[in-house]
Amino acid sequence: MSSPRPNERRPTPPALPDMIESYDAYFRSGLYHARYPRPNRRTLRFVRRHLGQGGRLLDFGAGEGRYALDLAARDGARVLAVDVSPVARDLLAAEAARRGLADHLTVTDTHDAAYRDNALGSRAFDVALLGFGVLGHIAGRSERIAVLRAMRSSLKPGGRLIMGLPNAARRFRAAQAEAAPLVAAGTLEAGDILYSRGSEAGAIALYYHLFRRDEILADLAEAGFVVDRLTNESTLPERAVTTSRVLALLDDAVSAILPTRWGYGYLVVARPA
Repeated sequence: MSSPRPNERRPTPPALPDMIESYDAYFRSGLYHARYPRPNRRTLRFVRRHLGQGGRLLDFGAGEGRYALDLAARDGARVLAVDVSPVARDLLAAEAARRGLADHLTVTDTHDAAYRDNALGSRAFDVALLGFGVLGHIAGRSERIAVLRAMRSSLKPGGRLIMGLPNAARRFRAAQAEAAPLVAAGTLEAGDILYSRGSEAGAIALYYHLFRRDEILADLAEAGFVVDRLTNESTLPERAVTTSRVLALLDDAVSAILPTRWGYGYLVVARPA
């Protein structure tokens, strides 16, 4: 391999987006709520099955609370809602207060004492939820494994981790092709992509990691989990099933029978080994 000439300039690899700033902009713009106004009914049903009435839920990456609010209101769940975005936390806390759910729902950041003292190592939660895409927005496999281990330390014996993960076989084909040189150069890990969402305030830069089935199983095993169920979270795009009740019903039925390679996203239920 030849060495670069002294004056030859190599392209500078792109810096990863600051996901706190990106999600602050995403929530502030109202775009996130417009795209995903309701929980995915299939995911919600799986959470309810393991949470039970009045159960304890750790909602990691809670956002505006599309799962946390519903479960606190309808199931009496006691929720620790964690998110890195200050804008999301403010919106969720305000909505919980408006609905009279403040006693059921604690909103916190990963750096706050409420998370460190009440979640990490507590073995107190019936369910730890990482809703669709949350784990994929964490850069670096080692960081994702660390989060999974933290979730494991929060779960009761018999508790469950429930996650929605984007399927690399169905998502962002063009972005994956664009990322391929960066993956080959070692700038990104296999499965990483960079993309953006357009808002009235401008483009919102985002990082995402897309998953394959064998990778999910390997990561969970390394983090100390055994997989109970790996199925489709949806077959249609997440936006379709959270904006249309009719499409949500149809998609739920189809997702139960189709092979996971056709799913838009995986739905994983796992328990501590």
